[in-house]
Amino acid sequence: MIGIGTNLVTCPLQPSLGCVYKLVEVNGSPCLKLTEDEEKMTIPGMKAIYRLYDAAGHPFMDLMALEEEPSPSAGQELGIRVLGRLEETTKVIPTTVEPLHRTYFRDGQVCEPLPSLPEVRTHAQVSLNLLSPAHRRLHEPQPYPVAVTERLHQLFLELRQGSL
Repeated sequence: MIGIGTNLVTCPLQPSLGCVYKLVEVNGSPCLKLTEDEEKMTIPGMKAIYRLYDAAGHPFMDLMALEEEPSPSAGQELGIRVLGRLEETTKVIPTTVEPLHRTYFRDGQVCEPLPSLPEVRTHAQVSLNLLSPAHRRLHEPQPYPVAVTERLHQLFLELRQGSL
């Protein structure tokens, strides 16, 4: 096997597009990119994303779940795995749960009206202002965690074991 890097196959006068494509499902079957660098592994399957809020109204974590899993509920205890610390289960109880995933295009067609640029800007500003001061501070901010459900973590482990 040989790997060819961006600098070898592109000309500085015609730079490459800096993006990454991560395949997570093929024909309804979840798939996984394996690599020794755990941060570069894909998280398999179609997912739903939720923002979890604490009692003060601050988001404290984003949660990835398989699309077919039931949505988490406010006040419900959740067993989750934080990315970067997948070996340990953590329990959290959100006071509010906000679904983040919106589908604007399906099969090449617009299926929900697109927000205007001012609406996108306002939404981003409101979201940033909701973060706790510990996450917003410029000096040594607290990292904002992203987690996966136990079921999504089990799928990840099954695919990884099946590929070894």
